This record gives sequence, C-alpha cells and structure tokens, in this order.
Amino acid sequence: MVDISPKYSRITHNRLTTAFFIFTFVHCFAQGVIQSFLFSIDSEYHDLLRGITALADIPTRNFTYLEGSPGHVHLKLCSDIPIKQYNPCDDVFQSTVDVKNPVVDQNHLNAIDRSELALDKVVGGMSIAADRRGGIVFGVNITSGTLNIPLSFQCTQILVHPQQIMRNSMREDATWILLQFWLLVISTMAILYDSVPHILTVLAARSLVTGWAMYAIWRTKYNEGIFEEMIYNSGTPCSINLFPDYFSTRIPDLILNCTALFIACYLSWTLLQVYTAQSFKCVGAPERINRLNKFFMAVLACLQLEAFALPVAAGLWVDVLFNTAISGISTHTKEYKAAFIFTTLVLLPWIAMGWYAIRYEMRRLMIIFLGLAFCLIGVWASMFDSIVYRWTFVQWPLFACYTISSLILTAATIMLGIVCRLNFGKGLAQYLHAEKVLVSSNFAGEMFTHDEEKGPMDINIKEPLRFDQFPIPTLHAAPAPFPTAR
Repeated sequence: MVDISPKYSRITHNRLTTAFFIFTFVHCFAQGVIQSFLFSIDSEYHDLLRGITALADIPTRNFTYLEGSPGHVHLKLCSDIPIKQYNPCDDVFQSTVDVKNPVVDQNHLNAIDRSELALDKVVGGMSIAADRRGGIVFGVNITSGTLNIPLSFQCTQILVHPQQIMRNSMREDATWILLQFWLLVISTMAILYDSVPHILTVLAARSLVTGWAMYAIWRTKYNEGIFEEMIYNSGTPCSINLFPDYFSTRIPDLILNCTALFIACYLSWTLLQVYTAQSFKCVGAPERINRLNKFFMAVLACLQLEAFALPVAAGLWVDVLFNTAISGISTHTKEYKAAFIFTTLVLLPWIAMGWYAIRYEMRRLMIIFLGLAFCLIGVWASMFDSIVYRWTFVQWPLFACYTISSLILTAATIMLGIVCRLNFGKGLAQYLHAEKVLVSSNFAGEMFTHDEEKGPMDINIKEPLRFDQFPIPTLHAAPAPFPTAR
C-alpha cells in the first residue's frame, strides 16, 4: 500500500481544500477544451485567408492599418510603418467610396448581387485558384461544388486585415490555454503550502482572464461590424460572408469565466481567512511582525504573477518579431533577441533571489535582486524607443495588456522589496524561522502567546531551534506554565 505524503494529503484535508482543488482541476480542463476549440476555428479561418492572399501574390511583408470608425472606415495596406510625412501605404477600402460599387463577375462582366451569399464551411469540399491573365493576378476564384465565387484583387487585399486578426487570435487562444494550466499549478501549490500569496495570485489572474473575456466579446462585435462593412455588404469589393458562424463562438468562454470567477472568489476568500489566521499560529506574533509579513507576501504574489506575465509579453513580442511582417521591417532584431535571452536566463533566478533575500534577510542578495529588477524594467521600458515595438503595442491589445501588466508588477516588486529591505532586522526572519520549526515539530500553537512589551525573541536562524534557546521571560503561559527544557 502506497503512503501519501503528508504535504499532498492537504488537498483532501477538509471539504474546503478538496472543493478548491476539484474546482480548479475541472475548470482548467473545461477552459482548455473551449480555448482549444476556439484555436482550431481561428486556425481554419486563418489558413483559408492566408491561402487566398498567397494566391493573390500579396507580399507577406505587407500589413493593414485600419483608421476611422464603423461608417467611416479607411483601410490601408502598408509595406512599412507610416510615420509623420512617410506614408508607405495604399488605400484599399474607404466606406464613402467602396460600399456603393457593384461586384463585377470577371468572367461575364456583369454586376451580380451576393448579399445573401455565405460560406457555410471554410474547409473541406472547397478549392481556391488564382485568376491569372497574361501573368497578372486579377483575383481569386473559390469553388465549392457547383458554386464559383470570384474575388477581385481589391477584395484579396482587404482580406489581409481579417487574416491578421485570426493570426493574433490564435496566439491569444494559445496564451489562455497555457494560463489555465499555470493556474492549476499555482492553485495546487496554494493548498500544499497553505500559501496566501498563491491564493492572491490565482484571484488576480482569474480577474484578468474574466476582464479579457468581456473585452473579447466587445471586440468580436466590433470586428463583426467592420467585416460587415468591408466584406459582407452588397456593393463592397467582396460582397460575401466568409465568417457565417464565427462571431458567436466566444460567448461560452465568457459565461464559463464569469462563473469560475464567482466560485473562485468565494473559495479563495474563505481560504485566505483560514491561511491568514494560521500565520504565526504557534508563535503569537505582534501586529508589527504581521504587518511586515504582509509586505513579504505581497512581494511573493507579484513575483508569481510576473513569472507568467513577463515571459508571455516577451514571447509574444518574439513571435511577432520573427513570424509576422515586422520581421522584414525591424532593423534592431539582434538587440531585441538579446533582451529576450537576458529575460529568459535571469527570470527564475531573480524570483528565487527575491524569496530567499527577504525570507532570510540576506542583505547582499537583496541588493542583487533589486538591481536585476531595475535592469528588467529598464530593458523592457527602453523597448518603447523602438517604432516597431510601439506599433505592435498599439495595434495588438493582448500584447499591450501583458506588457503593461509585467511593467506594473516589476515596479510594484521593486517598491515592496525596498520596503522589506528597510525593515530587515526587525524580527520577521526570526518569527518565520520559529514558526517553521514549531510547525514541523507538530507543536501546539495555543500553548503560549508572545508578550510584545518584553521585546522580540532572540533566535539564531542559522542553527536548529531548541527550546532552551527561547528567552523564557518573553513568553507567558496560557493557561499553565511551560516547563523549562533541560
């Protein structure tokens, strides 16, 4: 019979911890399934649009720039980033002009009405071929059964815009899938270590996910209006609904996230009350020590959120840098790659330094930790001097969200770390050590309390704790005197 480690048995210690773990486990896989489904849909649409634009011989380094609002949309196709007087863009759609032109069948030169035409399927039973005449591409023909749908060259240029949106959506779906499994790991560690910082991390992350799911619904409706104006409506260069069922696929994701946030708030708040009450349960710490411990836990919560936010922000930037049109525009790719490698190498050691430096009040290690924090925030803040970085930041909201989050978390870590450093030598490390030793010895916490008026305990945190190390006058019995160890 296999023995279960006492640490892992905490998962089933009571109904609350069991419910928290089961909820996290079930939600992780439910959300993973939904996000995987969304990823597959985005991938199918992206492949369809990429096939159309590739057959139309649109250069891969070209990207779109959308200006205006619904009713006054202006779409440009650019070969470089437009700045000031430099305009490397061509107009491909304007609402005031292109919504009134009839679609012309290039084979018969007749105007056709395709206002009700839609593709019920984006893959399977369909072929795409370029319409070439004398070596010049005039458009693309989509054939499905007996149906032949000609797309003009202007239409294929317009389709570069939804192609970019689908590509970004794929990256977003993959990010949220990874986040769910990261939350499962953090939630499990919260139970195993009775950790307040882990619980705070889970709550903050779930709030971020739910907020993004709400934004995604708004953005989906916005894109639907833009696509209808540029692609669907009769009289536009395309006049075809290429996305018949796409814009209703993200509603289940929002419902699941809102439900999960409500349940997580209840369970996490209850666990927070329990774990907070257990802090220094063996050694009755004064309010001053509890306050210092809260700063310590806040630093740990920031570090754990940073452990996901910063790699995601850096990873998204590298993906954009090497797999999009930006790769042909960037002139400082080596410097960006160096920043990514530096972040990858120092992130985990930096997080470990923060924990050890504050937990054991290691002054030199704390200086190194703060120095690396300033280096990290300096490296990624300096990225805003790059025009391609600023362009990506403005054009892609998810990238902006994670970039801002990582910078805020790094700044918060620096400020909280400085506060902790200023309070070194005021007793937190001694209490944390005493608590750890007494808990590992199954010591009954209610046996005594601390008398703050008689001064702090003097405990050598570098040596194993012995009861004869306690200065007996600093503790008073409750209710019976505690025998002196001999």
